[in-house]
Amino acid sequence: MLLFFALAVSCRATGVTQISEHPGQEQVLPPKITIVNWNAQKGINPQLKSDLWLLIEEQRPDFVFLQEARADLLESNQIGGYFARSWKYPWANGTTIGVLTLSKVPPVRVQPVPTKYREFFITAPKVSLITEYPLPNGERLLAVNVHLLTFERWGTMKIRAQLDALKDIMAEHSGPIVFAGDFNTWNHKRLGLVQELAEDLQLVEVTDFPPGRHTADRQSSCLNWFFGIDKDLPLDRVYYRGFSYHTARVLSYDSSDHRAILVTLVLEPGRERLGTKD
Repeated sequence: MLLFFALAVSCRATGVTQISEHPGQEQVLPPKITIVNWNAQKGINPQLKSDLWLLIEEQRPDFVFLQEARADLLESNQIGGYFARSWKYPWANGTTIGVLTLSKVPPVRVQPVPTKYREFFITAPKVSLITEYPLPNGERLLAVNVHLLTFERWGTMKIRAQLDALKDIMAEHSGPIVFAGDFNTWNHKRLGLVQELAEDLQLVEVTDFPPGRHTADRQSSCLNWFFGIDKDLPLDRVYYRGFSYHTARVLSYDSSDHRAILVTLVLEPGRERLGTKD
């Protein structure tokens, strides 16, 4: 029992590392931005690194939000990035897993937000990563790369605490927000908590993706009932404020159990000339 406890405690990892420099000269985001969100499934598929390289080359996104990521997934200096550590495998030289935010423009703020609770209370915690970027109108974009806790079958205490911590940070920001990631919204109770936060902060969800986003479907009505899973609820979502929605796509890469999703957003008409800072 003591050995199990020691291993569980040792798996928490903290802090942020810059894993690549921002290669361009741009210091301010354009008024139209492209965001890719993707759960990398711990990078266990060897094809994922090359798919990520290809995705960045082909789509030229302003942001890539990765969950269940590793710091070594980016194999070039195509784009700058920061890796927030969440947990590591509890053995010598064990791989560290976390969230990775890649961006063309360097952030002016980088803040990890680890969860108070762990999965099953004793195993892997989760982490979200807050980054902030200048916009052409003088405001700043607050970008939140989120990976919500998942293993909470009947209650909502852990996910509610995680969302409350993120809400407190976003509530202090008066400018545009992008809130995206793997929300683990596999039942309506969990989704309702996310929707309540979004309503309170005046965030709008991108909802008209074509079919193909990942759900928690166990491919068995019995298992879905046992775990309380609604097989039709997507896990990967994008919310925003201060932008007009433009397009949404599901990308076709097969190197993770999640599909990458791509969204383009345009600053709201009139915001381009605000000239105020947050």
